[in-house]
Amino acid sequence: MPSSALVVGGGLAGIAAACDLADAGWRVTLLERRRRLGGMVASFPDPEGTVELDNGEHIAIEACRELYALFGRLGVGDRVRRQPRLSIPFLGPDGRRADLGESAWSFLSFRFLSFGDRWRVARGIGAIGRLKDAEIARLDNLTAREWLEDIGQSPEAIARFWEMFVCPALNEPCERASAALAARVLRDAMGRGPAESRFGLFTVPLGTFLGEAAARWLGERGGEVRTLATAGRVSMAQGKATGVELTGGERIAADAVILALPHGEMSSVLPDYAPPLGYSPIVNAHLFYDRPVTDLAFFGLIDCRVHWVFNRSVIRGDRGAGQHLSCSISAAHDWAHRPSAEIAATCDAELKRRLKSPARLVRFVVSREHRATFSARPGTSPLRPGARTRIPNLFLAGAWTDTGYPATMEGAVRSGREAARAAQTGAKPGA
Repeated sequence: MPSSALVVGGGLAGIAAACDLADAGWRVTLLERRRRLGGMVASFPDPEGTVELDNGEHIAIEACRELYALFGRLGVGDRVRRQPRLSIPFLGPDGRRADLGESAWSFLSFRFLSFGDRWRVARGIGAIGRLKDAEIARLDNLTAREWLEDIGQSPEAIARFWEMFVCPALNEPCERASAALAARVLRDAMGRGPAESRFGLFTVPLGTFLGEAAARWLGERGGEVRTLATAGRVSMAQGKATGVELTGGERIAADAVILALPHGEMSSVLPDYAPPLGYSPIVNAHLFYDRPVTDLAFFGLIDCRVHWVFNRSVIRGDRGAGQHLSCSISAAHDWAHRPSAEIAATCDAELKRRLKSPARLVRFVVSREHRATFSARPGTSPLRPGARTRIPNLFLAGAWTDTGYPATMEGAVRSGREAARAAQTGAKPGA
């Protein structure tokens, strides 16, 4: 069995792979091209404040078992505020509110759907919960909208319910998203009971504590973490990987190599495994007000391009005079190049209209991730490679690999663990 492993890429997939190998007694070196670990789960300093801001709103739900297990392993599970019972507030354009909870009554009284659509959605959730993996795989060439229509969902139900969950999870709207990926997420998050849908909110910037905790954990187990280290190419000899050559010329040897890179970076390191998946952007607008706007920790916006708003002040437990709200715009193809002031003004107007607050917007910070996730379009499944490659000691990890999930944190962790298992079993070369 190989005794040393080189994991290239310090995002969630790379961290998960490195942790599993270190636990199994391997000597692990983890490389990351940025200044700290975390990958796409990143944070940046607030230009005018004392806290850091996440580059996008990250949440977990109870169905994310592998993600929560990783947090527990790293000793940071207490940084997640987990709902004891499901409660999801929604606000309509006129400020009316309705909450979805774990009781059937909360669903059947959901005012933003007609009575007929409430029953249609309830029946749809039941049908989705019974889906088998083989049935889900056959949906990959359909859009989520086509599939939802096939199971009896109306345009209004899709717009006012399903889109609220599919678009943030897949980072593509129902009309462009893969039905297979939507079905997998919806089955695991909703179809197995409302308890699986309970939200987990991060009380501190995820990009800060995750990387620090992972580096500390690996260091305590003899692992080495190197940041500002960019892989140039994989070194090969006699049909096997011997390590990685960095862009500065340094060569790092290892018995096994796991590439946990974004799919767009694979073309320069391992071109044969660079899939044509494309990208989908995310925009996040951090709005700072002169006074409290709402006591809600988070809420969804019905009939709005901004699907979800997170009250970072309430989530952090701040008791200052102002309030910090974070507006998340998924699949932001139409927003990514808009001026920051226009984005902030649009978000502010929507919040003022719904919350009826006299609060004044003091300042804003808009972040854009143009390559936030791979584009979860129909037909992507055959483009996503598994953990194994044709090279017997070279493995792949990342949310873009064949996890069955879209580019979520849960999918990334699962991919890293699968790559670590493949490395430990001395896997046969893949196809």
